[in-house]
Amino acid sequence: MAEDPILPPAEPPNLPLQPPASPETKVSAILARHHLMSVATLRPDGWPQTTLVNYLADGLTLYFLVAQESQKRANIAADPRVSIAIGGDADGSPQGLSLAGRASLIDDPLWVDALNRRIWGTAEFARFQPHPAGHSVALLRFTPQWVSLIDYGAPPGRIQLFTVRQDWRLEAVKAPGENPPA
Repeated sequence: MAEDPILPPAEPPNLPLQPPASPETKVSAILARHHLMSVATLRPDGWPQTTLVNYLADGLTLYFLVAQESQKRANIAADPRVSIAIGGDADGSPQGLSLAGRASLIDDPLWVDALNRRIWGTAEFARFQPHPAGHSVALLRFTPQWVSLIDYGAPPGRIQLFTVRQDWRLEAVKAPGENPPA
C-alpha cells in the first residue's frame, strides 16, 4: 500500500527482507494476488456466517468494508474474533491462507477517507463499483493472530501454521508430536 501522510504504517517499519521462499514472502504474494476473501463471524444464535468481501492488504493487516446495518457488522460488534480464507488456483498450483484474528471498526474520518482513496484508486477495485459510501458503510481493520499457509506449489502439498509476532513476523507453530528442527 502506498504511503499516505494521514495514515501511520500498519506494520512496524524496517523489517528485514525475506528470502523468496520464506513464509512471509509467500503470504505477501497471496495477499497481493487476490482481492476477495471470505470473512466468517458468529451470529447471535451461534451459527457461523460467511460473507465474500473485497479487501486491501497493508502487510498482514487487511481492510474491508461492510454495510453499517449489516448482520456482519453486528456480529463483529458483538464478538470481534473472525476467520478469513483467501486463495485459489487460477494462477497455477492451489495456494491460500486461513487467518484468525480480530476485526475492529475504524471510525476516524481521516483514516476512512485515506483508505477509500487507496481502495478506489486501484484498478483491482474498479470492478466492484458502484460501492456504498459515506455513512452507510463501516470500514474494518483485521489484525491476524494466526496464519495457516496452504501451499500445493511444490510436492508434497503442505499446510503450515504460524502465530503472528508483535513485530509482524511469522513464527512457526510446532505440530503435536513434531520434533524440533535440527
